[in-house]
This record gives sequence, C-alpha cells and structure tokens, in this order.
Amino acid sequence: MIKFLRKGKFKSESVEYKLTDKVDFYLLISSLIIIIFGLLSIYSSTFNIPSLHTNFYKQLFFAIIGVFAGIFVYNLSLKVFNLVAVPFYILSLILLIFVLFLGKKVSGNQAWLNLGDFSLQPSEISKFAVILMLAHVFAKKNFNVNTLKGFLLISAIVFVPALLIILQKDIGTAIVFFSILIFGLFWNGLSGFSVFVLVSPVIVAFSSLLGFIPLIISLIGVILILFYFKREMFLSIGILSLNLAAAVLVELSFLILSPHQINRIKNFLDPNFDPLGSGYNALQAKVAMGSGGLFGKGFLAGSQTQLKFIPAQWTDFVFCVVGEEFGFIGSIFILVLYFIVITRMLHIAKTSDSVFRSSVMIMSVSVLLTHIFINIGMTIGLVPVIGIPLPLMSYGGSALVTNMMMIATALNFYRHRTSYA
Repeated sequence: MIKFLRKGKFKSESVEYKLTDKVDFYLLISSLIIIIFGLLSIYSSTFNIPSLHTNFYKQLFFAIIGVFAGIFVYNLSLKVFNLVAVPFYILSLILLIFVLFLGKKVSGNQAWLNLGDFSLQPSEISKFAVILMLAHVFAKKNFNVNTLKGFLLISAIVFVPALLIILQKDIGTAIVFFSILIFGLFWNGLSGFSVFVLVSPVIVAFSSLLGFIPLIISLIGVILILFYFKREMFLSIGILSLNLAAAVLVELSFLILSPHQINRIKNFLDPNFDPLGSGYNALQAKVAMGSGGLFGKGFLAGSQTQLKFIPAQWTDFVFCVVGEEFGFIGSIFILVLYFIVITRMLHIAKTSDSVFRSSVMIMSVSVLLTHIFINIGMTIGLVPVIGIPLPLMSYGGSALVTNMMMIATALNFYRHRTSYA
C-alpha cells in the first residue's frame, strides 16, 4: 500500500513538472486575473447605464474569443510566426488605409471599422503586426541596426503605420509605435549614443510644454550628455539643433492639432483650465482614485462610478473603478499583476536563444509598459489625457484580443524556450 501511494505521488509530481515545463503559470494566471478585474470594472462602470449594459457582454464575448485565439497561437509552430510576419504587416497597412476612408469617428479619432454590432480597430492589430515584422528583419543574417541602411529600414517599417494612425487623429497610439522602435533598436544593438539622439528630442519637446525653465534644464542636460559622448563638434551642434527644433515644433503643432487635443494638453498643464469641459474627466478620475481609500468602497458601491461622474470610466479611465471600489490595496494588487506579466515576458526575452523570439518579447513588453504608464499616469494626473486603453482591462475587443494573443505568443515561446528554431 505504501509503495502504491509513493508511486502515485511520484506520478503526480511528474505530471506537475511537465505542466510547469510547458506553461508559465505566473504569466498565465496573472493575465487571466487582470482580465477578470477588467470585466468586473466594466460591469460596474455600466451598471447604472442601461444603454451600455451590452458593453460587458461584448467584452466577455471578446474575452472568450481571445481565449480561443490564445489557445490557437499557443499551439502554433515557431516557424509560423516568422512566416506570417510580412503578410500580416501588409494586411495591417491595408486596414489602416481603409479606416481613413471608411472608418467611423469616436471622440475625434477616425480609427474604427464598422462590422455590424461590433467595431474593428486596425491600429491595435497593427501594433502586433509591426512587432512581428521588425523581429523578422532583426533576425535576418548580417543585419546591423547601426548601419544607415538598417536604421532607415527599421524606421520605415514603424513610421509608415504610425503616419497612417496620426492621420486618424490618434496621437496616443502613434506614441506606442515610437516606443516599439526604441525598445527594438536598443535590444538589437543600437548604440547608447544613437538611442540618446532618438529619445532626447522627445524629452526636450515634452519639457517645452511644461514651460521655459524645464526647457532650459532639459537643453542643459542634452549639452552635458553630448560632452560625455565626446563626438565631433559638427555632429554635436547638429544634435543640439535637432533638440531645439523639437521644442519649436511643439509650438507649431498647436496649429495642426484638433481643438480637443489642444485642450487636453492645456488641462494637463493646468487641471483647472476647463474643469467642466475638457478637464472634467481628469479631475473626476483623481477624485475617484482618492475617494477609494485603503480598501475601497466595495464592488458596485463607488459613488463616482455609479453616479456616472466619469464619462469614459469603462475605457480609458477603467483604473478609476479599481481605485474607488477596491481602494489602494486593489490598485496595488493590479500593478503587482502587471509587474509579474512584464517580468515574466522579460525573462522569456532574456533566456531565448532566438533573435526573433527575444525581439518579439521585448517589443511586446514596450507596448504593455507604454500603455500602463500612460493610462495610469493620465488617471492620476501625471501625463496628459491622450486616449490610451489599459491592457487587458479597458473596454475594446480589438485591444483585448490582440493583447491576449501577445500573452499567448509569450506562452508559446516559453513552451519552446529550448528550441533553436
């Protein structure tokens, strides 16, 4: 009898070992819990809005679609990801072009294609398509990102869809593509100086929004870093000029930005600029986050949520629902789950022997990090409101399914982590 029990125990341990060897349960379970919290938050935020009750059921439907899509992606051969990179990228460009002519406008952005009772957002799909395409190029033999030809090729792959998205008036999503570019280039050997050249104009441009003194401080920082790298005088002056041009372009951009985008920037700089208009969401979001206290008011018990003070609380401001109804503890719990997802994907990227797989992982991390930082940042007033959803939580089928496919891709790569394909 004892021998039989020992044998059964050994079998159980053997099965458990095989499961953990094939599935990253930390990544899988953390992602599923985030999705569940997202569904609960969408249900709560639309509970007292009869016309939006279908939002929860639509999101649940897409979550189920995402599970099946994830199972499909998880079981794909490694070679398939590389094979579909080019056609998937071309398809995403075609969809982005279609939406410019046939898309419907939501909150000033023409970014959705009508599909009966549902809508498709091609820009969400294009993020994953660009990631696969870039990884496909990075994995080519003798490819070098530090050559002009290599850099221009990678930049073109990113900027073509980004430009199409900017034409849709969706600046927030275009920013995500810049993040993909920087992470991908740096991970694949772009020099620190080159990364500085790419990133510094963005920092200077943002500083110019904050005022004259922050702008001067950022420019002094640029000069000090140029001295550190000790490059040729002509090159250094050119880079400094590029940064000055970025600050000037910020001022000129106000001539081409739509009124609601300009108001969002002004409200970021001064929260009380238009408290009952364009600044209303941001101010009410901070009230909701603060009113939750340590443990929150309870599910379906948030006053800001249930009394509809935040118009977009099921999409861009879904984190407010968590902060108000589940409190500081609930908010930290969600952040810890995101931390686990990010670190597990970084681990898969770091331990992969494949340039393609590691590149896909690091650029997928860049997408998630950018979305998390901007979305939660605008919820608590750290960044301007630019309409970026919270991954796996915000209402939106295209984003949810795409993000679930990214997670499934990470699980697939974990499963095949010992393969050299």
